[in-house]
Amino acid sequence: MSTLIHGGTVVPGTGNTVVESGAVILRHGRVSDVLERWDREHAFDGEVIDASGCVVMPGLINSHVHGVTPGPLMPSGAPALPDAEWLANLDRHLLAGTTTVLNLCGFCTMDHVREADRRHAVHVRGATTHLPEAERAARLADGRGLPAQSGHSTVEKMLNDGAIAIGELGGGQTLGGGGQDLSYIPRAIERASGVCVHSVQARRMKEAVLGRFIDPDACDMAELRAAAAEAGLEGRIDLVELRNIIADSVLPSIEPALNGIREGVQAAARFGVPAILHSAAATARVMRGLMDGTPLITTGASTARVIASHANHPSHTPAEALALARLGRDHGWSAEVSVFDLLHRKQTVTTREHWDVLLQEPGLVEVLATDYGHEGHHDELISAVQDVAEHGYRSLAGAVAMATSAVTGLIPGIAPNGGRIEAGRDADVVVASAEDFRNVRFVFVGGVCVVRDGRLTPAARR
Repeated sequence: MSTLIHGGTVVPGTGNTVVESGAVILRHGRVSDVLERWDREHAFDGEVIDASGCVVMPGLINSHVHGVTPGPLMPSGAPALPDAEWLANLDRHLLAGTTTVLNLCGFCTMDHVREADRRHAVHVRGATTHLPEAERAARLADGRGLPAQSGHSTVEKMLNDGAIAIGELGGGQTLGGGGQDLSYIPRAIERASGVCVHSVQARRMKEAVLGRFIDPDACDMAELRAAAAEAGLEGRIDLVELRNIIADSVLPSIEPALNGIREGVQAAARFGVPAILHSAAATARVMRGLMDGTPLITTGASTARVIASHANHPSHTPAEALALARLGRDHGWSAEVSVFDLLHRKQTVTTREHWDVLLQEPGLVEVLATDYGHEGHHDELISAVQDVAEHGYRSLAGAVAMATSAVTGLIPGIAPNGGRIEAGRDADVVVASAEDFRNVRFVFVGGVCVVRDGRLTPAARR
């Protein structure tokens, strides 16, 4: 099977190269050649795609996703999504040009990961959080998707079975963040009052009870009264009862979740794999402590890389996010920023200020990712690439690298032969409109067309 893609702006993913009106030849699942131009008069023994007006880039690599396997969901070990839902999540990634994802629902087994990888064209990779304290936090926050017996697996077993990283260490569900705002707090309040509250209302009430840094001594009953009235709870539930409901939903998992972060970073040092941890206001103190104690975490000849995920988390102030990312850089940590839904959908994250303040500082952020939007609907990774380039935070070549080759450099094993359009590399290639990258015309995985004219082909699912 051979394909010629010509006439588009080829961005190979190296971080410093763009080939205007270039050509890419795919043969037998690999990139056969990258040419500066193709003479239209020449015959070609395969499919020919005119990519004029398009950008041709490597298949994007998303290092922070959830809900893409039939295993336990999120760091809280919630019940698995139905097959139709996790497959639909993978469909959305693929339609937006992402060909490799790292599942950070760390209580999945590698059998779950392999099943997802087998059933969908997207390459699905696995991480692990099979740590005693992380599991205790999950069971206190939810745990309904976990096996009945604790300690059913370990990080070491998972790594030996093919996991490539430790993460996500901590999460909004176990650390009083967005997962609590979206699911657990509203559910608890509805059980007690019959009133369904929105995540924004839940967050305001949570911060009235516990503050931004999840401190039981930070309770402001006057603010809670105002927030409860705004949420339609006045006269439906006693204020003290409401305070206790919120505290009981959030607090039990906090300490073990923070301990799980420490466990995970220590395990990363021991096994020489990346640790991916949840950056947020609730974890900032632990992150600083780990940074101070581990300028660079090394084990023999290996260096364990620590990645602060979504360094632009909105629970920080922009100034806090910037200071923490700078401190991490000074201690050898890497920063990932997540697009959430801050560019287009704007349902859960409505400000881009954190995003901008981190990206405008050269060298502070290494990679782009998405995390998980409400019910899987976050902004596309490819739209993040375009935004970074259009705002001048990186060149087009540099922006594409942040979602391709930079990820492979940061997380060995995620796409060993991907991330670049070079002869001999895997033929994972995306053709998208140069005007709006979200208009993805073609996606190839292993040289097979899985998206054509913006629609999935039968080869997308297996």
